[in-house]
Amino acid sequence: MYMKTFFPLSLCFCLCMSVFTGCGSTETDAADSVKAIYDLYILGDTRGISSLGMTDEDISHAQKTYDNSLKEMIRTNFADSGQEIDEDTLEELCLVRKEALAKMSASVEITEETDGRATVVIHTTYFTESSLDADAFYDAREEALQQSFTDSKERQIFLMNAYTRNLITAYRNVTPSSDTTDITVECVIQNKTWVPANMSSFGSDLALAITGHH
Repeated sequence: MYMKTFFPLSLCFCLCMSVFTGCGSTETDAADSVKAIYDLYILGDTRGISSLGMTDEDISHAQKTYDNSLKEMIRTNFADSGQEIDEDTLEELCLVRKEALAKMSASVEITEETDGRATVVIHTTYFTESSLDADAFYDAREEALQQSFTDSKERQIFLMNAYTRNLITAYRNVTPSSDTTDITVECVIQNKTWVPANMSSFGSDLALAITGHH
């Protein structure tokens, strides 16, 4: 029953990055743009993206799209395992996960720039989400072994409740890694703005790196 609840995060991340394209100017460099995207989606910090010219309306839209996509993914994963997650638990799960991400930090540098292209490297801390997720389930399973159930449905409900409770606690207790992992991003200028040349690849790489899969 172990569910890889958050592994497809990169999909949600890429869904809402297109609004960034064309919001700034070439007065800022590729590192500024990449760091602004990191800050927006990982830290929930809008200052960088605002300084590049993204409107409050577009920022709000990007954040809502990201949140809604993540919630729908979690809801679907629970449904696929034969369970429903109530809205309050879903909201809390998303909130504590965002709080865990906001504990991360990163530095960004341009390693090469020529003819409208730039190579940027992000050095980011991370946490190992797959282990956190697995531990939450295995601990729930151990709890279930200490209980008596009238049928398999009752056991399944207990497991899912214990799993989500453990997962919420684990996110609250996340500690960033002591080391960093690197992501290389190729950037180009589009509509006077430095952006990742491949938004999908960047979103996937960042999502995997920040959760310890890189």
